[in-house]
Amino acid sequence: MTTVVSWALFDFANTFFAVAMLTFHFPLWVVEDRGGSELIFSLALGVSMACVGLLMPFCGAISDASGQRMRYLRWTTYGCVVATFLMGFLQPLWLALVLFGIANICYQLGTVFYDALLWRVAPAGRVGVVSGFGAAFGYLGSMAGLLFLWPFARMGGHQATFAPSAIFFLIFALPSFLTIKDDGQERRPVQWAAVVRAAALRLAMTVRHASNVSGLWRYLWASFFSANAINTILIFMAIYTKKVMGFNELQIIQFFVVSQACSIAGAVFLTRLIPRWGSQRTLLAIWSGWILALGAVTASPSLQWLWVIGPTIGVCLGATWATARVLLIELSPKEQIAEMVGLAGLVSRFSSILGPIAWGVLVSDPRHYRHATGLMMMLLAIGVWLLWKVPNPDFQARRQA
Repeated sequence: MTTVVSWALFDFANTFFAVAMLTFHFPLWVVEDRGGSELIFSLALGVSMACVGLLMPFCGAISDASGQRMRYLRWTTYGCVVATFLMGFLQPLWLALVLFGIANICYQLGTVFYDALLWRVAPAGRVGVVSGFGAAFGYLGSMAGLLFLWPFARMGGHQATFAPSAIFFLIFALPSFLTIKDDGQERRPVQWAAVVRAAALRLAMTVRHASNVSGLWRYLWASFFSANAINTILIFMAIYTKKVMGFNELQIIQFFVVSQACSIAGAVFLTRLIPRWGSQRTLLAIWSGWILALGAVTASPSLQWLWVIGPTIGVCLGATWATARVLLIELSPKEQIAEMVGLAGLVSRFSSILGPIAWGVLVSDPRHYRHATGLMMMLLAIGVWLLWKVPNPDFQARRQA
C-alpha cells in the first residue's frame, strides 16, 4: 500500500507544474504581465508538444529495454524542476518561453515512465482501481496547487509562483523516488540504435493494427478533435475568465477550485452510467455536455452564468478521461491493450497543438473570442460525429450474449 500511495503522490506532485505553467500562472504572466499574445504561448506549447510526440515512442522503448523506469522518471522530473525554477528569476520573455518548452517536454515525457510503473505497483487485478486512485490524487493536486501558490502570487505576482511550484513538485515527488525502486534484475544496458529501430517499427505496426480494428481508428480520430478543444479550453480558461469575464485573481482561484471539485464528482458519478449505457454512449453524452456548456458561454458570457457553466465543464472533464480510457480498452484487442494505450497517449499529445494555435490566431483580435469558443464547439462536434459511428462494445457484447 505504501508503494501505491507513493506512486499516486507523484500524480499529486506533477500537477503543481500543470497548474502553474500550463493552465494558470505562466499563461497569465505571458499575456498580462509581459504583454505577450496567446499565440506566442500557443506556439511555444505546440513546438514542445510536437517534440514530445516525436520522442514518446522512443521513451517507451527505452523504458521497456532498460527496465529502469524510475531512473528516467527522476531525470525528467529534475529537468522539469530546474527549468521551471530558473523561470522564476528571468525577465526576457523569449528565454522564459524556451525554458517553458524544455520544462514541458520533461514533464510530458515523465508521464511515460510514470504510467509504465502502474503495472508494477498495482496488485494483481487492481490496476484500474490504482489508476483511479492516482487520478484522484491528480485532481487533489490541482486544487492544492491553486491554494498553495496563491499566497506567492498575491505577494509577488505570477512569476513568484514559478520557483515554488518547482519546489513543491520535487517535495511531493520524493516519496515515489525513495520508495519505488527499479528491479535490479531487470536492468539491462540500452543498445540505443536497436532501441530506436525497434521503437519506429513498433509504432508503425501499432498504427497498422489500430487501422484494422473495427471502430478503433475512428475513435482515435474522434479523440483527436475533441481533445484539441478540451485541451485548449483548459489552457486558456484562466485568461478567458480574466480578460473576457472580468474575474479578479481571487475569483479565478475560487472558480478553478470549484471546477476541480466538480471534476472529482464527475469522475465518480457519471462513470456509473457506463454499465447501463455503455462506454460509447456515455462518452457521447459527456462530449455533448461540453458542447452545450460552451454554447451557453458563447451565447451569454455573463459572470453569473459562468458560475453554472464552470462546474458543468468540471463534471464533464472528470468523466471524459475516465470514460475514454474504458472505451479504448474495450475497443482494443486484449493482447494489444498496452500498444493502443500508448498510441492513444501519442494522439493526446498531438491534440495540444492545433486547438491552442487556432485559438491564439483568432483571439489576436479580442473581438473574436466568441469565434474562438465557436471553433472549439465545432471541433467537439466533429468528435461527437466520429464517435457516433464507433460501435458500442458493451452493447454489442450484450446483444451477442
